[in-house]
Amino acid sequence: MVFRFSSLIVMVAGSGVLGCAVDVDPNGTFEQSVGTISASRHGSRDFSVAFADCTESIGVTLVSTEAAAALVPSTFVLAGSGTPVTPLVVRTAHCQGIFVDGHRGQSGTVVQVGAVVVAPDGTGDINNYTIWYYTDDQRLESALDRAGLSTQKVHIGYQQGPLESGQASLSVRLKRPADPSFALDGTVNPVTVPAGAFVANWWSQSDCLGTLKLSTEVPVIAVGQANLVATTKPGSALAALLGATTTNFPLLQQFNAFQSAEMRVSARD
Repeated sequence: MVFRFSSLIVMVAGSGVLGCAVDVDPNGTFEQSVGTISASRHGSRDFSVAFADCTESIGVTLVSTEAAAALVPSTFVLAGSGTPVTPLVVRTAHCQGIFVDGHRGQSGTVVQVGAVVVAPDGTGDINNYTIWYYTDDQRLESALDRAGLSTQKVHIGYQQGPLESGQASLSVRLKRPADPSFALDGTVNPVTVPAGAFVANWWSQSDCLGTLKLSTEVPVIAVGQANLVATTKPGSALAALLGATTTNFPLLQQFNAFQSAEMRVSARD
């Protein structure tokens, strides 16, 4: 993603709390775990993901700071803290190859929704707290779940139309069992001129396993434009967060392309 965030201004520019399974042995000792992952085994939770030949949409809108704070742990500082509204990011990425820890990859899509936060460790061009994470890649979903991020494996309809006069249609649909489900529709303007490197950090926190950092480094990225609208159902959790059933991302929209990127997933105390 190639937008920069400074104070409360976007320049060029979740939260799934996992339940703890408690195993008690006959001697009265116990271990808290999620699946087979112990909270003390950070090494087993760290891994990397390579992404190849990707297109990416970015939309930034404003939501109620109070509503966002209800979904973001207090250990993270919202970018709009102390003000009525705070930025919310909706990202989609469709890649021809997703390679989890070196395993043979296949094409797939990722959709992320998160609140912009102050960088917890001072790194990254943008830092977001993950509110919802969706993918149609089974290996990626399983690896992230084991690491401690509540990830939804869902069918994602991703359709980009043919390029005509520098513009193409784009439709991204999250279908059941996605919760909340929503759709993105509109047009994009792809470009091929590279705009340098970018590092995006997405954070999450589990009561059982602590903090998880997803840091994606894109060495070369081309930044285009987008004109998309997100639509969700009345009464959904996303509608409650937006305060509406639609948003046209008034702060920022981009449609980007990159040949390669690496995401490092690391557990933090």
